Amino acid sequence: MSIPVQSLYHLLTYAWDQLEEAEAVAVSAEPADSLLDLLARVLIHGTTHVLKRGLARDYVPETELTSRLRGKLLLTDSIRQQTLPTARAWCTFDELSHDIPINRLLKATLHYLLTTSQLASSLRQEVRSLYVRLPDVALVPVLDIRVFDQVVLHRHTAHYRLLLSICRLIHEEILLNQSSGQHLFNHFTGNEKRMAALFERFVRNFYHRRQSHFKVSAEQFTWHLTPDTPAAQDLLPGMKTDVSLTANDRKLIIDCKYYKEALKKHYDKEKLISSHLYQLYAYVQHARLPNDARPIEGLLLYPVVTVAFQHSYALKGTSHHLRVATINLDQPWQDVERNLLGLLAPTHKLPDTISLGMSVAK
Repeated sequence: MSIPVQSLYHLLTYAWDQLEEAEAVAVSAEPADSLLDLLARVLIHGTTHVLKRGLARDYVPETELTSRLRGKLLLTDSIRQQTLPTARAWCTFDELSHDIPINRLLKATLHYLLTTSQLASSLRQEVRSLYVRLPDVALVPVLDIRVFDQVVLHRHTAHYRLLLSICRLIHEEILLNQSSGQHLFNHFTGNEKRMAALFERFVRNFYHRRQSHFKVSAEQFTWHLTPDTPAAQDLLPGMKTDVSLTANDRKLIIDCKYYKEALKKHYDKEKLISSHLYQLYAYVQHARLPNDARPIEGLLLYPVVTVAFQHSYALKGTSHHLRVATINLDQPWQDVERNLLGLLAPTHKLPDTISLGMSVAK
């Protein structure tokens, strides 16, 4: 499916929950930009901001052969190497330095951008001008993506958060595409599993940020079943929603589905995907609590692939509804936000509501 570069960047900043950082480094895509180009633009603006503010520094351990005692004397090493007769000794001490993990990761990413042929030449010049301003930061290749998990940010380095997320995404793509031989970021946007996780986090964080009526969470339900044995209990799968929106007057459960097709052909007719509908139906059934009169709505949400639609089904004998809808990500971002907020309208205010029996039809 086609998602404009600027919209994909918005999805990422929402999924990372880094809107403030993105607004502080506001960048718009050029018409010919690839996702890599746009990420490079953000990295350029963000790194420029960091350099103006001053590169982060921290104390790092240093070991030095010196004639002036500093820090801790390494007596055993000095005796072994017979440095004491020359009035010198090995010492270890902490030195305030720019050569720390967050700056190394930033420099490694800038170096990659300098060497890839996929980056626009005009952006490469800007990257080079920033790269040469990091001479006291070591260039260390990123061979394991887990090094990003070892970086701890604090109050004075929080402004690195967005830059590190972009660096991580670029290096994830480098490592994945080196093993698969695919073009950089083709793997990312073409990988339904990764895009599904991104789409889910984006929807949850968008509603957390952009509305105040509902409390937003990912909710865990307990099966309305009584297992015969502990072994039978252990076999029950988890039942966790992608997005639960809870208010005093109603509840909305959203199941995000990032699929190439939201409908399937069945005897030359298009049908909803039954397993998706069963799953949503189960969520609504298990969300119902005794003595709770709030209407519960379930929403299957797909990105638009071919045709946009929104259909609603009332559960007979209840005030509960199921909905299936699409969101078009291939449109200006303001329209994406407006459409997502429009999905919060109560189901009874939507047209074309269809009754659905308590047993979901196949």
